[in-house]
Amino acid sequence: MSEISDSVEQDLRSLDEILHQLNKEAAEHKSERDRFHQQADVLAEKRDKLQNKARRLSSEARAMKDQRDDYNLSAREAKQKRDEWNDKAKMMKERGGLGDINGARQMADTYHQKMVKCNASGQALHEKMHQMFEEADRLRDEAQECHQQYLDCKKAADAEHEKYIQVVKRINSVRDNLPD
Repeated sequence: MSEISDSVEQDLRSLDEILHQLNKEAAEHKSERDRFHQQADVLAEKRDKLQNKARRLSSEARAMKDQRDDYNLSAREAKQKRDEWNDKAKMMKERGGLGDINGARQMADTYHQKMVKCNASGQALHEKMHQMFEEADRLRDEAQECHQQYLDCKKAADAEHEKYIQVVKRINSVRDNLPD
């Protein structure tokens, strides 16, 4: 009888060792799963911040576009006025100098200066707007990379969770075979 009891005791120790090993394995998979979830959370937060910054930059750039368009319109209007005054000065000259040719040329020059200033301001806004759109695109690309890494972490977490579930099922199976 002692041999049977020793054998049962040996089997129970083996089962205890198996359970201990399976519990350790389950804990490792759970820990890995949780680590992947943590990484995914960090990546999601980073992705969201990048996307928000990209949206903000795009919005600011669109507002600049409206300002640039206003400068371009003012430049076209100033050019039209300049051309009108140049035409007046030309007609005065063709009529033998009747009228204030110098005054007409000064007005044309005034509108020319306004046109140059509006063009320069519009161009500066255009360049800044272009830089902002490029930065927004770069941020969106970076956010997309974060999102892909986020998806990879979630997938890895799911795989670890599946391994964890399988180990838990094995633990339950071993426990079900233990004597009461």
